[in-house]
Parts: sequence; C-alpha cells; structure tokens
Amino acid sequence: MSSIHETKFGTHELRWRENGKLKSKTYKSPGEAEEAKTQVDRRNAEGRPTMRRKDVPTLEDFAAEFLAGKKIARSTRTKYINWLEAHILPDLGHLPLVDLRPRRLAEWQQERLDDGAGPAVLGKAQGLLSQILKKAVLPHEYLDANPVAALDRPEYEKRGHRWLTANEVETLRRWYLERDDVGSATLISCMAYVGPRPQDHLARDWNDLGSKAPRWVRRANPNAGSLRFTTRNSEGEIRPGSKSNNEQKDVVYVPQFVLADLEEWRADSPSGGAGLIFPRAKDGKPWTKNDYDNWRSRQPKEGKDGKVWHLKCFKTAAHETGLGANLTPYALRHTAASLYAAAGWTHVEIAYQLRHKPATSLRDYQHLIDGAPPESGESIDDYIREARGLAPEREAISA
Repeated sequence: MSSIHETKFGTHELRWRENGKLKSKTYKSPGEAEEAKTQVDRRNAEGRPTMRRKDVPTLEDFAAEFLAGKKIARSTRTKYINWLEAHILPDLGHLPLVDLRPRRLAEWQQERLDDGAGPAVLGKAQGLLSQILKKAVLPHEYLDANPVAALDRPEYEKRGHRWLTANEVETLRRWYLERDDVGSATLISCMAYVGPRPQDHLARDWNDLGSKAPRWVRRANPNAGSLRFTTRNSEGEIRPGSKSNNEQKDVVYVPQFVLADLEEWRADSPSGGAGLIFPRAKDGKPWTKNDYDNWRSRQPKEGKDGKVWHLKCFKTAAHETGLGANLTPYALRHTAASLYAAAGWTHVEIAYQLRHKPATSLRDYQHLIDGAPPESGESIDDYIREARGLAPEREAISA
C-alpha cells in the first residue's frame, strides 16, 4: 500500500513499494498527492508497474503518432493539424501525457479564451484533444482516465439553421435553367428535395438511380424513384461509406419531380447518362474540392472593358435571386429536412432520408416536426408541384 507524508518543506511525499523496492515522489499539494496515490494503488492492485516519466511520451509526440495511425480524409487531417498547431501544441505539446491533469487543461482553456480564441473552434480543438487522450487511456495505458472528460466545452451561441421554402428553391433552380446550366439546376433539386450531403450527391452514379420508391417510405408517391448511397466524394476521390458511422439506409426516396429532373439531365448530360451523375464537364471525373468551392462561391470577374462576368456559382445565384450572398448549399439540406417535417415524416424517417443519426433529427428538427399540421397530409411532391406552378400557388412552409 502507498502512503502520503508531509515534508518539512510543506510538500507531500508519496511512498509505495513496487517489486520489493521502496519508491517515492513529491507533490506540491495534497490533492495532487492523493490523485497520484489512487493511480499507484490501482496499478499495484492490477499488477501493473508504475509508469516512469521517461517512458511516457509528450503530447506532441503522441499526437503525431495518433494522426499517423488515423484513417481520415485529407481535409479532415488538415483541420486537425491546424487545431493542434494553433491551439494545443504551443501550450501543452511539451508536457508528458501524465502531466495533462484536469486542472492544467482548465487553465489552458481559459488562457486560450483570454487570448481571443473563438469558443466554437476551441471546442473543436478540445474535442480533438479528447480523442487523442482517449487513446492514451486505451490501448496505451499512459493514463488511467481521460482528463478532458472533466472539462466543459466553451459556451457560445450557435448559429441557427437556415432553410428555404419550395418557392425559393425553385427561384434558385430557374436561375440556373435560364443560364442553360441544367446540371446545376438538377443538383439544386437533389440537395433541396432529397437531402443527403453535397459530397454524397457528387459521388452518385447513374446506376444508383432507381425508378421505384424504396419500400420503407410508406407515404411515398408510387411514381417517385430512389437513389442508392454507398459512396461519397472525398476531395475528388470516390470512397465507400458516408460521413456518419451509424447504420443507415442505403436507398433513399426521390420525389417524382426530382426523378423527372434527373431524367432530363441524363438526356442533356455530356456523359450521355453513363458514369457519374454530376461529373466534371471537362473530363467526366469526380469534382475536386476546388471544383466544389468554385461552384459554391467563385467571385465574379471584371474584364478589361470593365464588364463584369457573372459566373454561374451558387453565391452569385443566391445574391441575384434575393436570397442573400451568405446562403450556403448546406442550407438546401436543412430545406429538405424542413419539407419532410412539414409533410409529416417522423424524426427517424428524416434521419434515414438525410443519412444522419435519429438523435440529430431530434436535436435539429424536432421543432419543425412538432409544428407540422397533422391534418395536412401533403407530401413533398405536393410542395414541389405548387412551387412550380402546377397547382394553385401557396407558400409551401413558413420559414
């Protein structure tokens, strides 16, 4: 058993026996000594040797090992490295893992906030640190517990989700059609009325398109179709799986009007309806991150004669249609969720359609589900039909 003794210098000495040898270590406060005593007693009870400081890597070395062994997208790896270099390693990187105690991490968090770090990005950096130190607990056993677990995330006011009405979606779609960009108009339809993430749509192949609605959607229009989602576009590479790791339905519902849009695009597509549904125009390959960024927010160019060339990007379309240049394509995903909620879908059905966890639907869209009029009985096809002027026009949903 170990024991703690106060020294004449006011410090606290922890003593214990290991393999018949007397060992000791001195701590400044009784709390630190008690915490160390608990760890030593636990290790001795489990027959594990006490970790020597020279055997414990620094956070910087362990973080490098963590990243080297983690299979993530290149963009995600870049973000992780940026968070480490900007927020974590300058203050904590030189410390051995055993020195990363909750109190030290709380001081680090407050120091970063005092230095002007944004609470949102600091919370993400803190989440990354938690991932790293979780591996230090298991399988490496450098730590007995993850010290980040005792740390609250910085509080901040999250930006509310924005979504459009079906009428506003059609305004965007018509903007592209007026410029003979059927592909972008179809992509707008898919993102706003089907729902999965942009990188999921940009990995779809024409073979993924089905003419019959999936069986799990009981209220679906029998004339609707389906899309199979088994891959995603990761910076120009088609990879299996999705962003989320939870179990998901591979086949989702495609409203009949979106199915018609896709068939029109198939006839107009340079690929002739083979290969990717949304390929790069110049070579038929998947969109890269640069391609997507240009489509999303490429700035207009001014010619030598002073004429401004309005590029066919989403930001320009949103600005010129009066929806605001700060509108992002991701708002179309929230639009799909709002339309399905207004049509009476449950949070589980919305989660299957948008390919995220049911808990995400509860967190982000439950207020829309609760506010849906149960007697309406309208489907998302009805909202699209009305917005396209194929029925008496009225507002699809209230924003």
